[in-house]
Amino acid sequence: MMKEKRKEVRTKILLIGENPDIQLFTALQKEGYEAIACESPQKASVLVYAFQPHLIIVHLRHPSRNDLATLQECRAIADGIPIMVATSVPGHETVMRALEEGATSFLSLPVEGAKIKKVVDDLVASQG
Repeated sequence: MMKEKRKEVRTKILLIGENPDIQLFTALQKEGYEAIACESPQKASVLVYAFQPHLIIVHLRHPSRNDLATLQECRAIADGIPIMVATSVPGHETVMRALEEGATSFLSLPVEGAKIKKVVDDLVASQG
């Protein structure tokens, strides 16, 4: 009798940002996540359906109205998928605005791979 090999399901992450952070993208891949990136929520809307990510990470370069509008657009296409905001912009106000606009979680950049793994795994596990 042959035993079936169970295919390991890798957590899928969609990284959205005008210029997605290459270090973050590389760290996600090194930690074993299946990650893809795109520049805009408009392009992401197709990828959400096709790729079916477990998590969406929105990279905000500046806590501007445009970035917050991007976050709102991502929330509209997420269909229940958790959204994490990643930014190198310091300050409590940035975190609060992102959470008010629909982010599920927040990640300060730069960050090491082990911290990314813990934050991502905890967030995905909490979603069931």
